[in-house]
Amino acid sequence: MTAAADLLTNQLVMSTRKRAVGRKRGAARDSRGAILRAAAIEFSERGYDAAGTDRIATRARVNKAMLYYHFRSKREVYLEVVREMVRTVGSRARAIADGPGTAEDKLDAWVAALVEEAAARPWFASIMLREVASGAPHFDVHTFQLMNDVFVAVRDIIAQGQRDGVFREVDPLLTHLTIMPPILIFFVRQRVIANARLTKDLAEPRPVEEFARHMQASVRGMLRKDS
Repeated sequence: MTAAADLLTNQLVMSTRKRAVGRKRGAARDSRGAILRAAAIEFSERGYDAAGTDRIATRARVNKAMLYYHFRSKREVYLEVVREMVRTVGSRARAIADGPGTAEDKLDAWVAALVEEAAARPWFASIMLREVASGAPHFDVHTFQLMNDVFVAVRDIIAQGQRDGVFREVDPLLTHLTIMPPILIFFVRQRVIANARLTKDLAEPRPVEEFARHMQASVRGMLRKDS
């Protein structure tokens, strides 16, 4: 075999190996995502204590060895399910706070982003409410820091509005705590209505877009100096 043929053979072997490694990495990423999606449903339906890694693996269509390849424990899976949402919301909040625009426009954008991300993860509200109601026993310092990052971004938006003379003097933390719970409750209610198939009075459906506009108007009214 000539040197040129040897070189070509080696190149083909290396190319095949790289493609195989790429496929394995892609499959690993896919399996990780499937595990997190399955875990989100499991935790939202059963709570942390009753959730089982067997059911998560089955729902994700992976074996438990693959689950523990990605995550060392059930708690680690749980924390990543929560962190993914909080991390995304925090990133969007920070970008809005640091970007151009008036404080009112930024608040509208923040509320819209929060509702949008919650709507994309209908399981999140029930997980968060259950965790907080039980004293947040499964959260760690890193998760709380991510949650604090969200608050700090909202605080900065409120501070901008106060500097500009548009927002009245309010406690940023209490304002943040006034905004968050209605959004969580709205999405928990959406699941209750879907499961109970109720349509009247308290269970009368409301579109997500209508709720977002309502929250935006409520937050503006709460903060405006002339309200």
